[in-house]
Amino acid sequence: MVKIKPFLMLLLVFCILLVGCLANSQQTSSREIRPEMVTTTKSKADLAIAVLSETGISKRYDLYLGNSVEIAVPPTRNNKFMDWMQALFVREAGWNYIEAKYVAQLEETFSETELRELLALAKQSLIRRLVQAEIEAYSASAEKRRRLLSTLWDKYNSGVFNPPPEVRQ
Repeated sequence: MVKIKPFLMLLLVFCILLVGCLANSQQTSSREIRPEMVTTTKSKADLAIAVLSETGISKRYDLYLGNSVEIAVPPTRNNKFMDWMQALFVREAGWNYIEAKYVAQLEETFSETELRELLALAKQSLIRRLVQAEIEAYSASAEKRRRLLSTLWDKYNSGVFNPPPEVRQ
């Protein structure tokens, strides 16, 4: 069965929100952000790392590993176990192992000037508040998400959802 990784879906939602906020801020802001307003950084890689950090992507990657825990472990009141499992996932498969791929992707996708602009935008208080609100909403919805995922998985295993023939191997 084809699976969409929850982290990728949330990253897509974040990017859509970010684009919307950027478009709105360009229309309503009388102050233009110029790349030279951002601290000079030596390389595109340094800029990419700064963008990932300032946008919260680096922190959220580890947070979103919790989806893997939520799918693998049925809902439980034992939050200590869930916290331990989350820490284990972060330690064994977390941001430290994947950061270079993200940096390379940003370097490939954006010019140095664009990375400077992204960094300037990421440092704006409105974007910081958006990132923080998204993290808080994700954390606040953890219990409901766990129940929904568990119910979905139980239904799938019970045959309620049957993959169409073209996706079965």
